[in-house]
Amino acid sequence: MKPMKIWVVNDDGIDSEGIKVLTRHAMKFGEVTVIAPVEQCSGMSQRLTIGLFEKGKVKRKIKKVRFPIKGVDAYAVDGTPTDCMIIASEYIPEKPDIVFSGINHGENAGIDILYSGTIGAAMEALVQRIPAIAFSLKWEATDYELVDREIDGIITALLEKKLPRNQIWNVNFPVHKPSEFKGILWDRVPSQRRYGNCPQDPADVENSDRVALDEGYISIGKVTNMALVP
Repeated sequence: MKPMKIWVVNDDGIDSEGIKVLTRHAMKFGEVTVIAPVEQCSGMSQRLTIGLFEKGKVKRKIKKVRFPIKGVDAYAVDGTPTDCMIIASEYIPEKPDIVFSGINHGENAGIDILYSGTIGAAMEALVQRIPAIAFSLKWEATDYELVDREIDGIITALLEKKLPRNQIWNVNFPVHKPSEFKGILWDRVPSQRRYGNCPQDPADVENSDRVALDEGYISIGKVTNMALVP
C-alpha cells in the first residue's frame, strides 16, 4: 500500500512553532510536504492574490527551504494561505490524500472561524477536492504538551471518519495542561462569541466550541462550505 501523502499548511508562517509540531506528528501517518506563507498571514480567511498566474506561470514567489525536521520537503510562498494551496496544486505533481492546516496559535472557534486563514487554507483544499483538517491551540497556551499527548489519537480517529466534500474537521485545543484536561467533545457548533474574552452571548449554546474550550475540553466540530456541492 502506498503511504498517505499529506500537505501541511498554515497561516502563521513557515517559521512558526505550530507548523513544526503538526509536521512532526503528521509524519507518523505518511509522507509530508510543507507549504506555508513566508510571513504571518492570520485573519486572511480564504483571501487569494488576484492575477496569481500570468501566462500560465506563477507570479508569486515559491522557494524550497530547509525545514528543521528531517525528511520533509518544505516550500515558502510569498502569499496567503490560499495562495499556498493554489500554487502547490500547480507546483507539486501529485495531489495529497489530505491537508492538515495549523497548528494555529489562537483558537479558531465561534464567529472567528469566518476570519481564519487556517480555516481558509482548509477550505481551499475542499475546492481542490482534497479532505482537510484544521488544528488550533488556544491563544493563552504556552506549550504544546496537551497537543503532543492527544493529537495522534485525534488524527487516527478523524482519518477513519469520512465527511462530505464540502466539510472540514475543525479541532481546537484548550489552554489547559494535561493534568487539568477533561476530555474530547465532538460535534461542537460555533459559539456566538467573537475572539478573546468577550462575554458570552445570550444565544450561545452549551454544545458550542468556545464553551468546550473554556471548560477544559478539546473541541472537535465540522465547518461547511456552502458553495460546494456535498
